[in-house]
Amino acid sequence: MASISTKGVTKESILTPSTTLKGHGDWIRSIYYFPDGQRMISGSQDKTTRRWSLKAGKETEETRDLCEEVWAVAVSWDSRWIVTGGGNQDSAELKVCKVETGFMKKLQGHSNTITCVDVSMDNTLLASGSWDWTARIWNLETGKCVAGPFESIHLVGAIRFSTDSKKLAVRSESGKCLEVWDVQSQKLDVRKGEDGDERFRSAPIF
Repeated sequence: MASISTKGVTKESILTPSTTLKGHGDWIRSIYYFPDGQRMISGSQDKTTRRWSLKAGKETEETRDLCEEVWAVAVSWDSRWIVTGGGNQDSAELKVCKVETGFMKKLQGHSNTITCVDVSMDNTLLASGSWDWTARIWNLETGKCVAGPFESIHLVGAIRFSTDSKKLAVRSESGKCLEVWDVQSQKLDVRKGEDGDERFRSAPIF
């Protein structure tokens, strides 16, 4: 009896962009949706962050934020705050902009490129991670550092608040190490993996 093949026929799935947004002049390092899903913000190595209307498919008329290379952007869950992080190996740049008024403040503390940011779900706290091997937590309203520095064992590549803002997850730039910190006690809960190459202390190379 001849065998019957049960292999299904696979079809290649091709995704077609519904909108192409043009404007940046260098690598785009970070993008973030506004909670309404109709707007987006992007950060680039061309030293700008730009806001886009997805419905119109173009950049809005709001002023671009000029700074050093932009590595991270975020929008608070209530759409009141826009956060921009970046800089270079000699300086860090972390900015918080109030959407309604356009008022912007700079948060001082990091000493190297800020690579990642996250806003707590209650819209009160901002977490930032940097190539200075630390993560910090800030009060969005006052701009003051309220926790940290949390000293990691390598360059910080990603951070994330828990839903209750009591824990902060920190991932190394290479992805080989994950840490979870208790925000209130500022103590390390757990560390999985190892990633402590001292060569990157003075000159991260990516």
